[in-house]
Amino acid sequence: MRLARTLFRRFPRIGREVAAHVAPHQGYIDGVSHAHVTGWVCNFADPTERVTHEVVLENTNEVLLTAQADRFLPGLKELGVGDGAHGFYHRLPRRLSTEEQDRLVVRVVPNGKKLARATTVARVYQPLAFFIMDIVDNCNLRCPFCLYNYEGVNKTNLMTEDTIDAAVRFAPYAADGAFWYSCLHEPTMHPRFTDYLRKMPPLQRRTIFYTTNLARRMPEEYYEMLANSGVHHINVSIESLDPAIYERMRKGARHRIFKENWDILLAAFARGKAPPKLRYIMMAYKANFREIPSLVEYLLTERGGSEIEVRYTYDEPHIPADFKQSEYLDEAEWLWLRDQLAHRTGSSVMLSMPPGVGEPKAPQADPVATEVPPPPSHPPSSNDSTPPGYLPGRYGMRLTWDGKMEVRRVWGGSGPPTPGEVLLTTVDVREIGDPETFLASLPI
Repeated sequence: MRLARTLFRRFPRIGREVAAHVAPHQGYIDGVSHAHVTGWVCNFADPTERVTHEVVLENTNEVLLTAQADRFLPGLKELGVGDGAHGFYHRLPRRLSTEEQDRLVVRVVPNGKKLARATTVARVYQPLAFFIMDIVDNCNLRCPFCLYNYEGVNKTNLMTEDTIDAAVRFAPYAADGAFWYSCLHEPTMHPRFTDYLRKMPPLQRRTIFYTTNLARRMPEEYYEMLANSGVHHINVSIESLDPAIYERMRKGARHRIFKENWDILLAAFARGKAPPKLRYIMMAYKANFREIPSLVEYLLTERGGSEIEVRYTYDEPHIPADFKQSEYLDEAEWLWLRDQLAHRTGSSVMLSMPPGVGEPKAPQADPVATEVPPPPSHPPSSNDSTPPGYLPGRYGMRLTWDGKMEVRRVWGGSGPPTPGEVLLTTVDVREIGDPETFLASLPI
């Protein structure tokens, strides 16, 4: 058994052959909470089988449910586990105590083989991959590269108190840093932004993150509250230390005011008992890309940066053509930047380059027409199956200022997401009674 597992992890093909003779049914429990159990099991002697299994409380032999392992779990196929459709994700028929969770086992039917628990087992019920909201629908700046088209936007709509009260109820079901107070817009434009941060219970503020341009003057109380808040992290946008470049890229901002706010923020964080981690976001252009390597070092070593993300610009049609032509980097410039940041990327620096940059060029297509093979098929699930590549039992919520919330499936497969999310339903968050009951009503 030990030999089979070792070979399976290091050499999947050999491991499958050994496992088929030693112990054909292999699998693991990856997560157990009061509400769910998840994992995988495969018959390596016959990988086409969707293994029937039962979820049992071992001390009482109470069978909670019986089902087949036929969910497509991203990563299984790459590890050599059949076609990847050998996962299971079950909502439990009743809430389990901590003691019952410890005694839960998954057994293969009919031979009774118990699945081992993985080295790291998720012990919390967090079905939300993200909860993204915008408490306003406007920004104080008009950056030329913004992916949101503010043309014609001349007023700011504000999220009301009953909407934020309904939204924060979902925080216990999100991981640290996965509850966004902003996505597209500038959250500090809300006159009650500090109050809305306080709406989140202190133990759940570690789920909060938001992005700010730090270009608006804020009261001292805002910085002090933030420095003691326990918020997970904030993103601060900056392209350059050069005032002219900064103000050109952050249209409508004043470098002097930004620098004053930045200094106040860092001083408050130095005094605070529970300051957020500080991440910096910058866009790379011809005007600033040669400054970026030294700027990255400065932000990490002298300005409290925990992570830096350097991004390319999504090619939205509303972005001015002259800006694209004069500022978008060519491939050689991106590769120069990649090489300059190579000693940092993978740890504290993330470099997001345009698709295809730095990748081998595809060979020219054969002019002779050839038949294109169909995409590999995925066997249908007996359940309401998640499409291959999407995470079973995991959801993304997108909430706008007016209370409209879109519930989406979330991509988790390898390779490019196509698409990254699939819309399930749209609801008014204020009309949801109990969040966990609502989550339990969603298709797995």
